[in-house]
Amino acid sequence: MVAFWTLASIRRRINEQQKKKILKQGVQANATVLNIKPTGEYLNNLPEFQVQIKIRPNAGDDFVAEMKEVLPYSKYDSMTTGTKILVKYDPEYYKRAIFLQMAETLV
Repeated sequence: MVAFWTLASIRRRINEQQKKKILKQGVQANATVLNIKPTGEYLNNLPEFQVQIKIRPNAGDDFVAEMKEVLPYSKYDSMTTGTKILVKYDPEYYKRAIFLQMAETLV
């Protein structure tokens, strides 16, 4: 049990560091949700979701990335296949991306 907790803590810490790096150095792009499903894990009583997205960068070809996001069920309910979202992705490793906001809320 202690080993599981330790590994989960390390994983969360690495994920948070990667997200901070992407937030600072990432490239902003529009994306479309291809698939979203719960992972079964919770953080601060909020469910974590595995989200597969198709990113359309301003330059270059579209690509698919996956991200894990902790979202309230109200956001999950409105984020279905085909939903347009705004993301930032790691230009050094395109498969890493973070969710910024849903495109409908963009001004």
